[in-house]
Amino acid sequence: MIADKTEDFVGREYVFNEINSFITSNSKGYFTVIGDPGQGKSAILAKYVQNTSCIAYFNSVLEGLNRTEQFLESICNQLIERYQLDYHSLPTNATQDGKFLERLLNESVQKESENPIIIVVDALDEVDQSSYRGVSNILFLPSHLPNGVYFILTLRRGVDVPMTVYTPSQSLNLLDDKYQADSERDVRTYIQNRVKKSEKLRLQILERKETVADFTNKISNKSENNFMYLRYVLSDIEKGEYKDLTLEQFPKGLQSYYMFHWRRMGMTDDPLPVEKIRIVIVLAAVKQAVSQRKVCDYSRESPLTVQDILLKWRQFLHEIMKDNEKRYGIYHSSYQDFLHGLTENDYPVTFQEIHRNISQVDSNLWKKRKEMKKRHHE
Repeated sequence: MIADKTEDFVGREYVFNEINSFITSNSKGYFTVIGDPGQGKSAILAKYVQNTSCIAYFNSVLEGLNRTEQFLESICNQLIERYQLDYHSLPTNATQDGKFLERLLNESVQKESENPIIIVVDALDEVDQSSYRGVSNILFLPSHLPNGVYFILTLRRGVDVPMTVYTPSQSLNLLDDKYQADSERDVRTYIQNRVKKSEKLRLQILERKETVADFTNKISNKSENNFMYLRYVLSDIEKGEYKDLTLEQFPKGLQSYYMFHWRRMGMTDDPLPVEKIRIVIVLAAVKQAVSQRKVCDYSRESPLTVQDILLKWRQFLHEIMKDNEKRYGIYHSSYQDFLHGLTENDYPVTFQEIHRNISQVDSNLWKKRKEMKKRHHE
């Protein structure tokens, strides 16, 4: 996972400098990186983990790793293993609240007197709210920290999470004006690195009769410093897409790119391809990655149509193997944002409709299993 998140990573030195400065200047505390979808918050933390080998937990809705008890179990086990604490297994109440985590942190600092204990926690905005409802702090994060303990967190801009702490805390907003020059430089470096690595991309630039410098400038300006935009657009150009458009005609910003792609795929044709739209909305609505068979059940569409969408939307999908079965879900929350905005105002397919379908299918399956279990015992 770390390798995947740090692929083609560049720069962000200003973030690492701020984190290091915070740790140097404070005896303990919480440091939070805030930003919009696609700005590379997860990649920043993954790179930090790669550089420091610190303890880490990456929340992920798609993989079903976003509940408080999962976080506590993972972090507690990592602390026990790393600092050789005297526990053969976690006590049964270890994940009921944050008390056991606090105990382990206090025991860990007794074992580690020279180096800070740093714990990285990615994507607080993806944590399942039902797993911490009614508590003062998300994930039962401690309000008080022992000296020498630091939490590095990421959070999506505009998302409020319960967090009351009585220890030094600082945040860095990736959208702050003072970081824009650094972000632009990192974006340009990212583009140049991609061009150097890809002969296909260089040939496409040549076909467009652009210099690498002009290409870098134009794509950088269109990206609005969003690395997810660059990921998609550079891959499209590399594959020879959009030859009918000049770079000046490319969409500006990530959400505009999503709409641009939606139109190019015929999803705004008259009449609307409702069956295809329904499948894409299902992929955005599921809480965890699901099999092709499940997508068929939830969308009530044929396996052939579902397979076609899975193939054509591959760049936006995350594919995982679970129980020897391929499962699919939307790769990035920014695309879910786009689809939510798209399906408002009397759209023929809505998330509410899809959620009803999912609930009905799951309920029917549960009843069927219950009935089979009952027959088995008779």
